[in-house]
Amino acid sequence: MAIDIGNAAIDRAGQYQWAGDTIINGGNPANASGTITSVEIWAAVNLEGCVIGTFYKTNGDTLKCRASAAIGNVTAGSKQTFSGLSVAVQTGDFIGIYFTAGSIERDTTGFINIWWVTGQYIDPNDEATYAYLGEDAISVYGIGTEAAVAGRSQGYIIG
Repeated sequence: MAIDIGNAAIDRAGQYQWAGDTIINGGNPANASGTITSVEIWAAVNLEGCVIGTFYKTNGDTLKCRASAAIGNVTAGSKQTFSGLSVAVQTGDFIGIYFTAGSIERDTTGFINIWWVTGQYIDPNDEATYAYLGEDAISVYGIGTEAAVAGRSQGYIIG
């Protein structure tokens, strides 16, 4: 099964324009455990210093970064895909993003939520208490491969 995490990287009604915040999509948590191998991002204004990461709740609105990868700069105006990543993810994790300049596509109604905190909290084991914006979504979406499960049949016929 392919892993998917986050909201679609599409052209949305607005933008999240506060560079220097760590932002986490609350919608569409990871459907399986494994590795995020590519990410899709739709920037409203060119992003600089972009890093993506996977996060999990430790208590209420406190989230901890499981793993991350530097993406670099992201060109605005269309969906951009970054492949060749290796970012650990567990079932139920959320995907987040940090950038030093620019803005990302954002909707403010009709979705689950985003969490945000001022500052860079996207290195593995970084933990922070986030503010909550209900019904919001940002355009960052991850795709990956599920981890092999020990003892699962490999399709061989014995006998």
